[in-house]
Amino acid sequence: MFRTTCVILAIALFGCSDGDSDTDVGGGPKDSGPDITSTPEGGAPMCGPNIYPCPPYGVQSGDVAANLEFVGYSDPKEHCTDHKDKVMDIDNARKISFREFHQPEAGCDSKKRDLLWVMVSAGWCGPCRTEVQQTQTEYAKGSVDSRVGIVNVVFETDKLGVPITDAFLKKWITSFNLTLPAVMDPSFKMGAYFDKKATPFNMLVETKTMKILYRQTGGDLSNIGKKISEYFN
Repeated sequence: MFRTTCVILAIALFGCSDGDSDTDVGGGPKDSGPDITSTPEGGAPMCGPNIYPCPPYGVQSGDVAANLEFVGYSDPKEHCTDHKDKVMDIDNARKISFREFHQPEAGCDSKKRDLLWVMVSAGWCGPCRTEVQQTQTEYAKGSVDSRVGIVNVVFETDKLGVPITDAFLKKWITSFNLTLPAVMDPSFKMGAYFDKKATPFNMLVETKTMKILYRQTGGDLSNIGKKISEYFN
């Protein structure tokens, strides 16, 4: 039976943030990423039925999220495995896109994710580290609703302004014992959604429509759990 209560339990206590919680903040003019609102840039070049929703794309709640694509690491059977049974494959990098949550691999219908939780972090961000560690702890215990897929997008190392590298991402994954997918965003594509000074950034996307349901700067994970619970209830 699927959970319909708050999907993040222990992390509801976490409310520390370097930024302010905000459900509808546009991409900031400073330290912002490329324009991703008009074309499928950053993802697969095709769109349409059974592929991915077509443009226009946007960055606000209610908009369709562009099919961004990154390189990173995950369990090889990410969409066919329960969260608590995930095993990170840190030896084989692969492309991970929003599209794969919209159209997961064949044969895994029973484990299809209804929501995509995009968690954006930087190595220099203290609240990000707390957020990732607490989320991973609950993820590994199976306390995160199985209908929610998570991707941790890391854009800079522990030095402000230094783009993420493969070596740092592996260090990040190892330090938190991550089993949830983690990817690199060295060009800061996610900067279209928020100013990096407000890191961390969290976004919930409905995978059926790829519409943005909720977006937030700052590290208040209790709001994320509340919004997920509200969606399924």
